[in-house]
Amino acid sequence: MPKKLKLILINLLVLVIGILIIELSFGGWLSSSNQLSNLGIIKDAKFEFEVGDLYMTKTPTITYTRDAYGLRGIATFNQPEKIDILTVGGSTTDQRYLDDSQTWQEALQREFQKNGKDIYVSNAGVDGQSTYGHLKSTEIWFPKIENLQPKVILYYVGINDFYRVNSDAKYDDIQQVNSGGFKQKIKDNSALYSVYRKLRGMQQATKFEVGHRNIDFSRVHYTKEEILNEKLLEIYDETNLKAFKTRIQKLIDYAKGINAIPIFVTQPTMHYKIRNGVIFGTESTNYLEEKYAYNGVGYLTLLNKLNQAMKEVAGEASVIDLTNDEDWNIMDFYDYFHNTPTGAKKVGQKMYEKLFQLGVLK
Repeated sequence: MPKKLKLILINLLVLVIGILIIELSFGGWLSSSNQLSNLGIIKDAKFEFEVGDLYMTKTPTITYTRDAYGLRGIATFNQPEKIDILTVGGSTTDQRYLDDSQTWQEALQREFQKNGKDIYVSNAGVDGQSTYGHLKSTEIWFPKIENLQPKVILYYVGINDFYRVNSDAKYDDIQQVNSGGFKQKIKDNSALYSVYRKLRGMQQATKFEVGHRNIDFSRVHYTKEEILNEKLLEIYDETNLKAFKTRIQKLIDYAKGINAIPIFVTQPTMHYKIRNGVIFGTESTNYLEEKYAYNGVGYLTLLNKLNQAMKEVAGEASVIDLTNDEDWNIMDFYDYFHNTPTGAKKVGQKMYEKLFQLGVLK
């Protein structure tokens, strides 16, 4: 064998062995804990974050805690059997940069207790997850939590599904959830794929401005004029909404399968504001797939398409609409999507009022 070829083969063998060691050590092939970590689920951890550069606060250092099951919640810490309401969503549910005591889950729980109800609320939010990720949680994460039997599952969804168009829709194909297969096992268990997914997520968050950052809303201009590419509307109607509805039905099926009531909550953002029925959207033009233009008014049009899809599948009575409330303001958000403590308190209070109106957990 030529010396050069032998050297190449030895290097390839070393590379393969290195990959195997990494996968077996950090992947989910042998460890369910690693599998959850690769899906972005943090377990048994406590962090302190400095948040003074995100929003005005008298307590610039906050505490973020996850229990041994990966759940967030003070009263239910390491006690999943106490959970009455399990909340599922992405970063606006997780609330990475709000203190354990300041999340909307804690505000919702306090509202129940103020009204004489010992209802306990737990946070299963995972930063960056769309409904596709929530389905993986119901498949891989929640079944591993012993004695988890919530009466209600609140799905706080919409924003992260907004950006899953065209080529992304193929990745989000519900068939991948149903069929599994070797390709899906790699995505669920591979440590290297997890690194790729997180790097891609960071790139996408920067691109669509959904990452955590401070925005000076005094410099943001709003308009009543709508910019919305007609092809983007077509894609939403023909591709996105169909797949989204299927995922919503799967989430409903999971909740009912464990005898929980599924409730969906639509999400507000500061890409728009509604005053006396008039919509004002951010003036700047953004693009999906690098070519489909929309501004803040167009954003709300598309977001409400997702919201309407939820209502069609789950039924009007099982959907709480926060997207179209008119009292959201710049004090409620530190960026376009994430709440300040003031905003989170408002979210919790609104959820309580609307859950009470729906007759849930009376």
